[in-house]
Amino acid sequence: MSPTNNGRNKKLGPRRKVPGRVSKSKSRAKVQAGDAKRVLDANALKWEKVDVPDTLGDFGGFYGLEEIDGVDVEVVDGKVQFVARDESRLKSPADAVDGTDMVEVDEDAGMEDVTEFRNLDDVAEGELSALSDEGSASEDDGSDSSGSSDMDEDDDQELQSEIFNKDIGLDEAEAPELPSWTNTMKLSATVLQGLSRLGFSNPTEIQLQSIPKALDGHDIMGKASTGSGKTLAYGIPILEGIIRDDTDSRPIGLIFTPTRELAHQVTDHLREVGALLVKRNPYSIMCLTGGLSIQKQERLLKYKGSARVVVATPGRFLELLEKDQTLIDRFAKVDTLVLDEADRLLQDGHFEEFERILKHLSRARKFTNGKKHGWKTMIYSATFSLDYFNKLSNTSWKKMKKAPSENEMEEVLKHLMTKIPFRGKPLIIDTNPEQKVASQIKESLIECLPTERDLYVYYFVTLYPGTTLVFCNAIDSVKKLNAYLHNLKISAFQIHSSMLQKNRLKSLEKFQEQAKKNQALNKPTVLIASDVAARGLDIPGIQHVIHYHLPRSADVYIHRSGRTARAENEGVAVTICSPQEAMGPLRKLRRVLAGKAGSKGKRWQNEIALLPVEPDIVSQLRERSRLASALADSEIATSSLSKDDNWLKKAADDLGIDVDSDDETKDTFLAKNKTKKLNKQLDKSTSKSYKMELNALLNTPIRKDARKSYLTGGLSNLADDLTKKKGHSSIIGHDKVDALTLLKSKSKRAKR
Repeated sequence: MSPTNNGRNKKLGPRRKVPGRVSKSKSRAKVQAGDAKRVLDANALKWEKVDVPDTLGDFGGFYGLEEIDGVDVEVVDGKVQFVARDESRLKSPADAVDGTDMVEVDEDAGMEDVTEFRNLDDVAEGELSALSDEGSASEDDGSDSSGSSDMDEDDDQELQSEIFNKDIGLDEAEAPELPSWTNTMKLSATVLQGLSRLGFSNPTEIQLQSIPKALDGHDIMGKASTGSGKTLAYGIPILEGIIRDDTDSRPIGLIFTPTRELAHQVTDHLREVGALLVKRNPYSIMCLTGGLSIQKQERLLKYKGSARVVVATPGRFLELLEKDQTLIDRFAKVDTLVLDEADRLLQDGHFEEFERILKHLSRARKFTNGKKHGWKTMIYSATFSLDYFNKLSNTSWKKMKKAPSENEMEEVLKHLMTKIPFRGKPLIIDTNPEQKVASQIKESLIECLPTERDLYVYYFVTLYPGTTLVFCNAIDSVKKLNAYLHNLKISAFQIHSSMLQKNRLKSLEKFQEQAKKNQALNKPTVLIASDVAARGLDIPGIQHVIHYHLPRSADVYIHRSGRTARAENEGVAVTICSPQEAMGPLRKLRRVLAGKAGSKGKRWQNEIALLPVEPDIVSQLRERSRLASALADSEIATSSLSKDDNWLKKAADDLGIDVDSDDETKDTFLAKNKTKKLNKQLDKSTSKSYKMELNALLNTPIRKDARKSYLTGGLSNLADDLTKKKGHSSIIGHDKVDALTLLKSKSKRAKR
C-alpha cells in the first residue's frame, strides 16, 4: 500500500454532510419509483430458455428451464405474483405472436414418449410414474407424438402462422374408405384419417358397442379384456365432440388414469388419431401429470384453445385446481368425464384426490349450469368384480359364492354410483361376461417345490426362447432372479418401484434393444418386474408372461397376464405354483376367474393346462441352477451388507457419535438379518470355483437324450442336424418348439 493511501486510512478527510431536505427528497423519489411496479401475468413476461447440457441425460425427469432477469417474485395470499419495474421485461406484440415459447411443450418432447415406470404401483398419488414408451404400438398405448421440436423450418413457420387459426378445415380433406367404421357409426374425416393412418381398419368389439352409444350421449360402464382398444372406445367420441363444438375453447373431455405413464400413453394415442386437431392447436390435447413443471403447465393452460381434452393423474390435477379457482369454473363446464382403470375406485384408500376433484367440479357446475345438468360419464376397465380384490390368502374359497352373471356388474355399479355422479343409470357394456382373461391368452401351470422356482424359469426361457416378462411379488425376488439369470448368460433386465425413474427408462430401452437383437439369433430376452408394471405398461412383442409368485388378488393376475396378447395378438401366461399354493390360493384364484354358467361344477384343474416338462432336460439344468443361485445370493448379500454399513456410518456421522459394533448384536432383528446375509456370502476362492464350474457347464451343450453315447446314433442323426442348423438353437436333438403352439395343440387334444 502506498504511503498516500496509508495516510488516508489513518486519517480520513472531512465528509460532506447531506442536508436533511435533500435526503427526504431522495427518499420520496424511491417511494415513487416503487409505486411504479406492475404486477404481471407469468405468460406476459419475456422468458428466456436456458440451455441444459446433454451430459445430464433426462436428469431424473427434468425437461427444461426458463429464466428472466429484473422481475421480483412475491407471494400474496398463497399465490405467486411477478412484479416488473420496467416494461423491458414484457413480451412485445411480435413475441406474443411468435409462438416460440409455446413450441417447447414437454408433452410433445421425445423423452415423454419413452415409457416410464416410476412409481407405477403408488397409484394413490398424482406423483405416480412417468413417461410412456415411444415404441409402443398397441391400442392402449401411444406412439411418438407429432412434436413441434422435430419440425423443419418450413413446418415451424406453418405452425406459427396457423397455430390458432380457426379457418383450418378439419373435414376438408377427403375421408378414407373405412366401411367397417362408417357403416356402424358417423365419424368425421379427421378421425377417419387418423384411424386409416394407424392401420385400424376394423373396430374392436368394445369400440363397436361403445362409440355409437357415447355419440348419442349415454353414460357408459364398459368392460373389455386387456389390449382390446378401450382407449379409442372413449377417445373417439371425445375427439368428435371437439370437432362438432362451435366455441373453440370450452373443455370437452377430462380423462383420469391411475398412473402417470398410462396418462401419457392415452395422450399420445389421442394425438395420433386427432393429428389434424393437434396441427390446428398443439395444446388442444394436454397431459397433466407430476414430474413436469407445474408453472409451465399453468402457463400452457392459459393459451387460447388449450386443454380441450385433458388426460391427467388425480394428484397433479387437484393441485392445479386448488391453486386457481378459475380452473375449477372452467373445467366444471366439461362435457365428458372418463375414468380409465376405474376398478381402482373399488379399493379403499385409492383416489381420494379424485373424489375431491369431483366435489370441486360438482359444486361449480351446479352453480353455473343449474341443478340437474351433469356431464357425461364413461368408466372403463378390464376387471369389474368385487371378488377380484379379496386377498386370495385371507378368504375361504368354499364360502365364496359367485353372483349370477346378470347381477355382477349391477353390484359393482351400485358401489361406483356412491362415488361417481352419473346423470342416470349408465349403460353397461360387457364384451366378455364369461371370460376374465383375454381369449387370446393361453394359460398354463408349472407345479414345483418353492425352492425350484428359479430352475423352472430357467427351463422355460431355455426351451421357449423369445421375449418373456416375469412378475414377482417382492422386490428382493426381482433382484435375485435378475442376478441369477445374468450368471446363466441370459439377457435379463429388471424394473421395480425402488429404482429411480432414469434407471427404469434405461432398463426398458436396453430390454427392447436386446430383444430385437436376440430375436434374430433365437435367444431369450427376459424382463423381471414387480407389480409396478402390471398396469399401464404396454411393451410390444411380449410373447410370454410368467407369474413367478401367485398374485395376491385376481385383478392383479388379470392385469399381469394382459401384458401379453395385446391388440388381438396371442400370448402365453404361465403360473409357477407350489403344492401349498395349489391347495389354497390357486384354487381360490381359479374359482374367481371361472366362467359362471358354463363352468358350474367343473373342476378347476380342467380349466388350466399343465405345461409339459421334460425331466431329462431339467436334470441337466439343475446343477447350473444351483451354482447360479448360490452366486446370486452371495452377490446380493455382499451388496446389501455394504449398503447397511455405509448407511450406519453415515447416520452415526450425522449424529456425531461413534459406531459401536455391539449395538447390532443387541438388536435381535438386525443381528438375525446380518447373520442371514453373512451365511449367504461366499469367500473368494469358493466364488471363483463356482464361476469356473458354472462356465464349464454352460459351455457343455444340452442334449435331449443325454443317454446317447454318440451324436450319430439312434433314429435321428444329431450331427447332421447340427451341421445343417436344424432343430432347437440351444438343445441338441430337440425340435424347435413354441409354447403357444404347444398349448394350442394340447387344448385341441383335450377337447377330443
